[in-house]
Amino acid sequence: MNSSKIYTELITELRDTLYRLSLSILGDSAEAEDVMQDVCERAWRTRDTLAEQSYPRAYVCRMAHNLAIDRLRQLQRRPSVSIEHSAMFSNDGEAQSNNRDIAALTRSIISQLPEKQRLAIHLRDVEGYEFEEIGEVLGIDETSVRMNLSRARKSVRTQLIEAMNYGVKRD
Repeated sequence: MNSSKIYTELITELRDTLYRLSLSILGDSAEAEDVMQDVCERAWRTRDTLAEQSYPRAYVCRMAHNLAIDRLRQLQRRPSVSIEHSAMFSNDGEAQSNNRDIAALTRSIISQLPEKQRLAIHLRDVEGYEFEEIGEVLGIDETSVRMNLSRARKSVRTQLIEAMNYGVKRD
């Protein structure tokens, strides 16, 4: 059998399984769909090696598992996304409102950062770019990317803490 046919049969057979696996890890149907698309794309690119695998189904499921875990880690690194994500599962309307306010405040703080810091934090934490890629986009070396990203995160963290502690008396 040719590799394209093996790919088609395998993805057709596993489509629902891969979706459910991703959904169980991520808890978000849109994110699970994104993982599914990534799995299909990666499996297509490696379709020639699928036939060589002892257990091609396990290989593709492992791919989905790893991509879902990676996506979950990305979501946890993105404050505005993870806050909104957790708000979806809260039944408390006030908590949802507070989480939306924090997410809006975070986006506002990020929008006020210097350009290189703003772009570095967006490309790394939102888009998931590697440091080398960010350096190429910004025209700076990898060390400068790390420095800008560190300063941006520290600034966002400091401003969020200040905003959340506003009006709180300290002993």
